[in-house]
Amino acid sequence: MLTTTTSDDHFRTSPDKRWKHYTGHAYEATGCPRNSAILNQCIEKSIQYYLSYMYSGSISDRTAVPSLDPLVLPDTTLIQNEHVLSTFTNRETTGFRNMYITDVRSDITRLEFYFQFHISAIDTKGSYHARLAKRPEIAEWSHMTYSIRNSSFELQLKGVNYEQDNRVYLKVNVTDWGQHIGDHTVGFRWFTMSGNYSQFSDQFEQIRGRDILPVVERDLMQSLRERFQHLFNEILRLAPFERFFPTQY
Repeated sequence: MLTTTTSDDHFRTSPDKRWKHYTGHAYEATGCPRNSAILNQCIEKSIQYYLSYMYSGSISDRTAVPSLDPLVLPDTTLIQNEHVLSTFTNRETTGFRNMYITDVRSDITRLEFYFQFHISAIDTKGSYHARLAKRPEIAEWSHMTYSIRNSSFELQLKGVNYEQDNRVYLKVNVTDWGQHIGDHTVGFRWFTMSGNYSQFSDQFEQIRGRDILPVVERDLMQSLRERFQHLFNEILRLAPFERFFPTQY
């Protein structure tokens, strides 16, 4: 990985294997030597640095990515059966600015990486809608918030080298993902009802209970897995493999 300060233009390589670009602003980017005794610590520091760019949706002057905070999520179906249909739409997750990396393990020879992150609190907000399958005019709407507190997630990545423009780059895929949720809750701000709602209020209350928690969590973590894989590969496209992980002489 690279640790950087600021950049303005292009790069050039100096004899001591460091990138330097001299303009009105200081710039220096240093890779993590692959045979260094502190390789994992170097990678950890670099990832934490790049997280600040992920929040804004920009990781360099010329490279933009979808913002990590807020993280916009696609619409999803929570429960769908012969009785009811409930959805969670216009979703947006915030709180990643309080996220930090807590563990890094790597095997450069095999291009395998393990990362663990801690998240103090994240909230996913959006529009909740539920209706009866056979009588869709009987429905309810609300503003829904899914909150996670004191949690962590871990991911394993497998890399592969590929050649582009006569240079060798690294691309990674998430091969395993896990999470440890300290506490999570679902809250609703208000409700709007339609049709002969009162006769079915117990049924609506039941479907927005505990059954939707694992569905929302699973969908959120899948979205995070896809987003992090995308973000890591956008970073790795910034420079050839040798500049991220130079050989130390």
